[in-house]
Amino acid sequence: MRTFRFAMQFTSLLLAILVCGFDVAHARTVMVDSWSSTRAQGMGGAFTAVVDDADALFYNPAGLAKTGGFTWTILDPRFGANGLEDLSELQAIISSDDDMVEKLQELYGRKVWAEVGAKTAVKVSNVAVAGFVNSNANIAVTNPANTTMDLNYFFDYGVALGAGFNLAPDIWKLGITAKRIDRTGTSMQIGAATLANLDMAQLEGEIKSRGIGYGLDLGTLFTIPSPINPTFSLVYRNIGMTSFSHDSGAHAPPSIPPELVVGASFEIKSGLVDIRPAVDYRYADRTDVAIGKKVHVGVEVDMPVLDLRIGLNQGYYTAGVGLDLALMRLDLATYGVELGAYPGQQEDRRYVLQATIEMSFDPIDFGFGGNRSDSPSSSERRRLKQRR
Repeated sequence: MRTFRFAMQFTSLLLAILVCGFDVAHARTVMVDSWSSTRAQGMGGAFTAVVDDADALFYNPAGLAKTGGFTWTILDPRFGANGLEDLSELQAIISSDDDMVEKLQELYGRKVWAEVGAKTAVKVSNVAVAGFVNSNANIAVTNPANTTMDLNYFFDYGVALGAGFNLAPDIWKLGITAKRIDRTGTSMQIGAATLANLDMAQLEGEIKSRGIGYGLDLGTLFTIPSPINPTFSLVYRNIGMTSFSHDSGAHAPPSIPPELVVGASFEIKSGLVDIRPAVDYRYADRTDVAIGKKVHVGVEVDMPVLDLRIGLNQGYYTAGVGLDLALMRLDLATYGVELGAYPGQQEDRRYVLQATIEMSFDPIDFGFGGNRSDSPSSSERRRLKQRR
């Protein structure tokens, strides 16, 4: 009875926040995540109904209730770029004494993006905590007649703490994540006049804008027990908006807007191979985001040592591969991001590599009690595979 009462209160809170969230203003916000999973990017970003490890802290905290035991993600450095040629040209332009506007015009229509990040996380049963760091930089030159440079740079580090609750075994799960983020960076558009007389001190002040923000995510999973286990997810991230204080620099860093995500997945088990199709509909509560940019679709083929992934992200194909090597797992992905207002306008093709060093065990295996079915779930099998 107490569990049922808690479930009703939790769900009521989630729905109330969702309703209130529809009226939240989106001024001076950026849709840049503080942490992303390469596994998720390989399958089109369709992940809220699939995630079953510490990454659930950032995608859907209800996923923390999918598996038990102890897992320590010692470190999982991630490196991403959209190509080295444009990055080299941009570095040459900045260091050149020639007219910057004329030089930047040569980069019209081209983009420079790079990302570096890492985290460490501990998951004990249905509770997890993670410390993370992530740096994301994106520069694009647009409008050849009146050269403009779009600059987005963010350096985030912080901690996330969350828990999942298995309210109805194998059917209903709820979760919550609290985050503290220390952000440095800016999102700005620099026009031709400013570029012609670029004040490096002013630009430095913009880039060094720093502040601290606190965020809260709520999520739920509902599974219909059947041979394919159809699962539906509902997640509300950055409830009310994650805003930052103004600790240094020109102003406070841009806020992270709230995001409503609706997702679904199911699972086809075939001996040693599991197939997981999934879909996410992100920013479901926003009318200012094109529908094509909200849709994320993917499929993961999970095998004993090798995982294969394909999908669609904002209208562009994604692909990924995962390789499990004892205590280390390697994940590689490529995906497309739409930089324009709607899909098909301006694609940015990106490539990401992540190496995860992880240790995990189930207390059941060490005689600490508990119940286990004769046939482990796909999530449990993934954990067994990762610790081989």
